Amino acid sequence: AGELRRIALSFWEDIQFKDFNKAASYHPPELQDSVDIPFLLQRLFVVRPEALDILEYEVVMVDIDSTGDRARVRTRLKVKELARGKIQEKQVMLYFRREAESATWTMRLEDSLRSLEADEDKKH
Repeated sequence: AGELRRIALSFWEDIQFKDFNKAASYHPPELQDSVDIPFLLQRLFVVRPEALDILEYEVVMVDIDSTGDRARVRTRLKVKELARGKIQEKQVMLYFRREAESATWTMRLEDSLRSLEADEDKKH
């Protein structure tokens, strides 16, 4: 849990300082070059990342599943939209996986921000 807390805080610090390449490095190696952090942030906050000032961030909860290979970290953010001067608070759940207990945790931000779309192949 401590390692996940540290990773989540480090991730938000990288976002705060607009280091999107470093923020992508928390993803699995095969996704690091393709993950579009600015796009995902714009989806989350509905404002361009360069117009966003992350004022505060904290970890609220770390939850690890029974296998020990999946986890979620609830974070709370306080952000300011620079153009409008509006301050908002958001809670963001970050999802992590690892292949084995000795492996490193990797994040999947796009899973955390997935939009709710119905699967066309399933009944609703």
